[in-house]
Amino acid sequence: MPVKSITAAIQTEQPLETDLEAQVLRIVARKADRLATPDILELRAQLDVNVAEQVPLRQQVRTVVDAISETVATWDQQEMGA
Repeated sequence: MPVKSITAAIQTEQPLETDLEAQVLRIVARKADRLATPDILELRAQLDVNVAEQVPLRQQVRTVVDAISETVATWDQQEMGA
């Protein structure tokens, strides 16, 4: 997932939401064709990302995107094993 474009989309929003995970998920949901609404809701329930506020926004977004990618990869592995 393109962190640069997600970060740019977040930066253009006024005012910025305090829930970065929700912002990133909303943007990912718009961009990811293979993730349906139930998938996004499940991701939201499962994500528990510790994002350091003192790091740059792009790094914060990268942390959330990495967590999303890891969760989706786990789902894919579970589906292949089922």
